[in-house]
Amino acid sequence: MEELFDVLNENGEFTGETISREKAHVDGTYHRAVVLFLVNSKKQVLLQKRSLSKKKWGGYWDVTSGGHVEAGELGLMSAIRELDEELGIKVKPEDVRYIGCRRTQTPKFGMNDNHFNEYFVAFKEVNVMKVKLQKDEVDEVKWIDFADFKNMVRNKNASLTEKWAAYEYLIMFIEYGQN
Repeated sequence: MEELFDVLNENGEFTGETISREKAHVDGTYHRAVVLFLVNSKKQVLLQKRSLSKKKWGGYWDVTSGGHVEAGELGLMSAIRELDEELGIKVKPEDVRYIGCRRTQTPKFGMNDNHFNEYFVAFKEVNVMKVKLQKDEVDEVKWIDFADFKNMVRNKNASLTEKWAAYEYLIMFIEYGQN
């Protein structure tokens, strides 16, 4: 079944139209995507290593989970769905915090990928040995100490995907935004 996304204008407003994933990435049509970070009580961030078969950033370390928001779907529900699909980890809506949104343009990998990204975080203890990896998406996961994660981001470590805005939102939230 073909994935459909809600079309957004340059201001992030819904146009009332939908578009296929393929057409959106060829035309550069704005659509929504989500990122969800998991953080544990040791102040570690769970990262996933993208499958080598992925078109974008195969073999790179990435956000805990993420993906596109399907037409008619709420960003929060998409973030929860992607976490379950990619890692088999379940969280409840009330356990997830919205930490920001940003418009991004990624004209790489033969695509013209224009997103409005919604960023989320949840605090959860996860045994990485019990995570159920979606093999076509994820090769492995690991916990990384927040200080090491921050250092990797600030130094634009070449082993990370180039989702710098997402990483910076998490850093700001951890350092300044928690109640």
